Amino acid sequence: MSDNKKTVLPGLTTTRKPIVTKKLSEIVAEELERMIRQEEIREGEYLPSERELMAFFGVGRPSVREALSSLRHKGLIRYNKGEKASVCRPSPETIINGLSGIVKDFLSTADGIKDFERLRIFFETNLVRYAAKNATPEDIHRLEKVLSIHHNSLRTPEVYAQYDIEFHSILADIPDNKVLKTIHSAFSEWLIMAKPLEKNKMTYENNKKNPSAAY
Repeated sequence: MSDNKKTVLPGLTTTRKPIVTKKLSEIVAEELERMIRQEEIREGEYLPSERELMAFFGVGRPSVREALSSLRHKGLIRYNKGEKASVCRPSPETIINGLSGIVKDFLSTADGIKDFERLRIFFETNLVRYAAKNATPEDIHRLEKVLSIHHNSLRTPEVYAQYDIEFHSILADIPDNKVLKTIHSAFSEWLIMAKPLEKNKMTYENNKKNPSAAY
């Protein structure tokens, strides 16, 4: 049997793709993340100092600092200047903060705002229904108090937006769910300020008649 036949792999082209090499900081970050997720370094424990990490990985200080910054952005560590980094658990706030830049770009167009408003309405429908059924007298009192201030700020966009956010924030407090609360707060902060001034009065009247009408 002849061995002269040329073997061709399915989908393989004759053009070589460039080999992409990772930055040193990415390699360090990935290894530290692996150690954290596999609990070789546990929550609350400190990472080695920058100098120790430099020696361990054989890299310079900039690579170590960039790796630590990446891990902090993911919510896996926390530290202040001049302190060792400690391992922590990612919070809902960390996840939302990581999305903020992407969302702001998405909201830079009219279509983006429209799509996001629809998403917000879809998300908050069940929240409002829950609040309508489960609000305590104290919850209702808080809502009424904010509405009374709301009425006096119709022509002041910044103040109006502040109390509009607070009104919806009270609704989001009622289920007592931290993740839901964080997501709701993000939706509000991203979108409330984008509402045109001429809609303020209508929004106030809707809130007063029925909290669910605000959505």
